[in-house]
Amino acid sequence: MAISSLVKNFSLATVGALATSLVAIQQASASPLMNGDFETGDLTGWTTFTTPNGTLGPGFPNVISFDTNNDGISSNSARFRVGEVNFTNQYAGGGIFQNVNLSAGDLTISADIASVLEERTNASGGKVELLFDNIILDTYDFLDIDANIPEFSFLLSSLSNITAGTHEIRFLFTRPALQDGRIQTPVQYIDNIVISGSATKSVPETTSMLGLLAVGAVSLGSIMKRQKQQKVTGKA
Repeated sequence: MAISSLVKNFSLATVGALATSLVAIQQASASPLMNGDFETGDLTGWTTFTTPNGTLGPGFPNVISFDTNNDGISSNSARFRVGEVNFTNQYAGGGIFQNVNLSAGDLTISADIASVLEERTNASGGKVELLFDNIILDTYDFLDIDANIPEFSFLLSSLSNITAGTHEIRFLFTRPALQDGRIQTPVQYIDNIVISGSATKSVPETTSMLGLLAVGAVSLGSIMKRQKQQKVTGKA
């Protein structure tokens, strides 16, 4: 298609409308947190760790389909079977963490968690802690748990005046008991990890996008101006 035809059907107003739409889409969909719902089918974006004398369990962690928030719909969830390596009756285990780049502002972190036991009863379904930059924000301890009766809960915390930069979000799963690899050891689940708030808005990326569109708008304006001059002078 000739440039003159493009110019005839494309205007600076169109560029402006496109810029507004793209920015709105970016602000609505972009999140500094990667793979918070584990829909990749694995732990992409997350780093695993263990505590001293702790274990995540033989073959764990992994990602399977499970109804972690008890809404009747299963989805990919990260799964752990934590506990002590040597019995000391002290909480031990491990978990996952991720570094995220945040803007200055407010932040809310939430996640759905669950614990399941396949046989008998157990005095500890597992304690789950949410940490931000190594500071504990929220904790839930499943305590006593019975076989085949899943326990459900969630973690939630809000922060104000977050500084711009890289921050760590960590989830720690522990139990004060041995993890012996048998089905009598409870399994812990986590899913739907979400961060929201003004601190999650990516200002640099939005600025870059607007800059690129501005360059396109200036270039289009130059083309239109040249086309207009050619009509007036009759020169190519």
